[in-house]
Amino acid sequence: MTAARDLHTVITTWPALTDALTTQTGDTWPPAARMTTHLRDRGLDDTPQRGARDGSGTGESPAPLRIDILDTMTAVHDLLLDTADAVAEIVQITPAGNELARLRSTRDPRRWRWTGTRPDPQYTALWLYGRVTGAGGPFRPLPGRAHLLVADTARDALNRIDRALQLTRLTTAVDVPCACGGRILLHGGDGALPHLICSRCGRYFAGQLAA
Repeated sequence: MTAARDLHTVITTWPALTDALTTQTGDTWPPAARMTTHLRDRGLDDTPQRGARDGSGTGESPAPLRIDILDTMTAVHDLLLDTADAVAEIVQITPAGNELARLRSTRDPRRWRWTGTRPDPQYTALWLYGRVTGAGGPFRPLPGRAHLLVADTARDALNRIDRALQLTRLTTAVDVPCACGGRILLHGGDGALPHLICSRCGRYFAGQLAA
């Protein structure tokens, strides 16, 4: 199932994006106005503290983040959230019955919630994975139009991640097999830290191969 496979890869590849996010590029801070906008929109704007940390009072210091990777992570997260919001409107149900049953349903941790703290990208992709694979919960079966939406989103998200990490440019197998028996592929690209992912189970190996 393409949608499920793409979502699984998004989940297991996300740590590589996190690694690449803090790769130093020698830029100055802040490198672009969109970074300030991103932080402000998420309540994370710490402009006064930046000047205090480097002692210059100008707010400039070596860039702690790669903005191209940050842009990709933000775009993918927003894409996944928008799709999960739309899918939940279609498939999420509250069972008929007495008030106790309805209350239990509303507290079901598997339910998608539109308010409050938004789920992180990996959880959002996992929730969508559950819908396309028919995982249990207070949900109707995923109809065809919703499945197409998830498939398009998963493919778009994975393509964005691939472009950001340039996974398709440098890929080679390593001699050590994964515990599942699959081949472990070494991925690398310009500006991104090399990383290892199993081609069968999608396991991500950070730093070194380990059991």
